[in-house]
Amino acid sequence: MASKLFGGMNLSEVAKQIKEKGDPSPYESSPTGPRVPAAELALTGRTSPMAERTNVFSVDPKRCRPWKFHNRSSTWYTKEACQDLIDSMPRDGQMEPALGRKLAGDPNFDFELIYGMRRRFAAEFTHTKLKVRLTDADDAKAAVLMHIENADRQDITPMERAISFQQQLDAKIFSTQDAMAEAFGVSKGQVAKLLKAAQLLKVSAIAQLFPDKSAVPVEAAYQLGVMMERPGAKDVVVKAAQNLATRGEGGRPPAAILKHLAASLDRSKRIEPLKRDYHVGPSTRMTAVRNPKGKVTLAFPKGLRASDREGLLEAIEKLLKDLG
Repeated sequence: MASKLFGGMNLSEVAKQIKEKGDPSPYESSPTGPRVPAAELALTGRTSPMAERTNVFSVDPKRCRPWKFHNRSSTWYTKEACQDLIDSMPRDGQMEPALGRKLAGDPNFDFELIYGMRRRFAAEFTHTKLKVRLTDADDAKAAVLMHIENADRQDITPMERAISFQQQLDAKIFSTQDAMAEAFGVSKGQVAKLLKAAQLLKVSAIAQLFPDKSAVPVEAAYQLGVMMERPGAKDVVVKAAQNLATRGEGGRPPAAILKHLAASLDRSKRIEPLKRDYHVGPSTRMTAVRNPKGKVTLAFPKGLRASDREGLLEAIEKLLKDLG
């Protein structure tokens, strides 16, 4: 489905072409000689900018909202996170347009932005118009263009990308993980790892521990997700997450939280030592001892007689219940 979106070119070929021809963002180069970023190259096929683009419009940034599969979290939209654009746009102008689609029937917004939400924030903050290139790309092509744009900039966190991939797969923009991997020009293994990490945050007890999900490390989340596939492991981890929330310890660094949840599986394997005495008949006693490794030893200080059979069976039944 997603293999022939760019003029008949296979999308893995587009990704390869981007790596070969794509230039750095013009924000990283001289304002007098802007170069074309990777997503622009994928859209137009041009390696040099044109003075005018007939489908680029200057619009009110307040009339733009993010595309529903946009992969930046809200933590990016602050003065501190957008300070580079806030400083450069009034001085140098907006050197790259955002990419958007025209909306119909929405009283609050006229456009949805596939990428360029930081530019939107900076434009609104500086009370300037936002340049938006309009496209009629479908969701699959829009997803690839967003991926290319953000890979070019390298400032999207791995977990933001993972969550975006999961949302797109859930919405059936791509029919399979393999189709998604082909479209984005990345390995099937990488897509599988990102999706496994994102699925961890679909467990509500775990997700609530991370106010900023974009900061969750993908590798640790993936490893925990794999561990939770073991029989009974998910219940143990969920219980550990609930205990953390109850104690108000969800504010720990994300890596520390994941480490604690993974360690809960080891803690659940630890066996509490036990020593109990049980009556066996009117005069016989049975002492049961369990060591930390789980070994159980039975002792009969006063010996054992054939007449103690019934009492012994009852004592062992009680012991089994106590051992859990």
